[in-house]
Amino acid sequence: MSEFILSKAPFRISFGGGGTDVPPYCWEHGGAVVSMTVSLYAYAVLRELRERRMVLRSLDLGVEWSSGLGKAEYDGQLDLLKAAVNEFSPSRGLELTTYSDLPPSSGMGTSSSLTVALIGCLLEFSGRKLEPGGVAALAYHLEREELGQEGGYQDQYAAAFGGLNFMEFGRKGARVEPLRLPREDLELFLQHLCLFSTGEIFLPEEARMLASRRRRERRKGIHREMGERMRDEEYLSRLHSLKRTAVEMRECLLRGELKRFGELLHQGWEEKKRLSGRITNPEVEALYELARKRGAMGGKLLGAGGVGYLLLFCEPEKRRMVTEALSEMGARPVPFRFEPRGVRVWRYGG
Repeated sequence: MSEFILSKAPFRISFGGGGTDVPPYCWEHGGAVVSMTVSLYAYAVLRELRERRMVLRSLDLGVEWSSGLGKAEYDGQLDLLKAAVNEFSPSRGLELTTYSDLPPSSGMGTSSSLTVALIGCLLEFSGRKLEPGGVAALAYHLEREELGQEGGYQDQYAAAFGGLNFMEFGRKGARVEPLRLPREDLELFLQHLCLFSTGEIFLPEEARMLASRRRRERRKGIHREMGERMRDEEYLSRLHSLKRTAVEMRECLLRGELKRFGELLHQGWEEKKRLSGRITNPEVEALYELARKRGAMGGKLLGAGGVGYLLLFCEPEKRRMVTEALSEMGARPVPFRFEPRGVRVWRYGG
């Protein structure tokens, strides 16, 4: 049996501050977010080949590409895998396969987790070493600078470090502060969280891929709009408010003030929607309002594209009522556990 290298990086739930980690805001004013990684992952599997060639494959997209060793040209297919391989310039043949627990553009940092998983595999293959901060910085470089994909910093750092964190971003770099709650406090916090698919991932494959492409275009438009409005004082004040929300969320978690945390989650979502008309849509708003009527204290749509995963925060005894109500509307509960670790790499076989 051939030896394989397996890497997996967790997806994240962002609670507050999303948008303030995106340049140029974070470079000029400093950004802050609170996020947590969960037991849903992006995976990369690498197998060395005897031949001097590369085979890149995405099981999620159903796409495969192969070539001799050397720089891979970007053409819109598997560019993320090509960028990672180009960065490491392997001198030995390899087969690199990726897959994920969630579909692309789900709003939970899927592409960045995939990038971090790819880097983990290729580091092991090449014999190089990087600390989590270095892995996150390299992932940001590949996505944002090499490929020109729009977005912020938080997803790469969440996937590399793992856990429940307060993170700050600025022109000089990033600071990750783990929020190490007592075990009982963490368990109670997790009992307040509910996650729902808004239904899109249960569409037929062709319709799901089309919806995913449309959502990526909406997100591009949102980030473009953010850059264009950076001199708008009212717009800036809303981003400042989102950053303050993240800072207060950190304090609430450390003090065990869960009711106030739920209120902040709601306030942050209301503020986030004022940034752009593309953040949400009537169907998501109907789900959210129903959840609030059934007892949810707060929540938000993860990501910024109108479709994806809806996070809700409710007292444990009200979770069943909320789940039943949203299930009747077509939303599906998504089970998850807290993931305290970031990217991990194994060798097996041989």
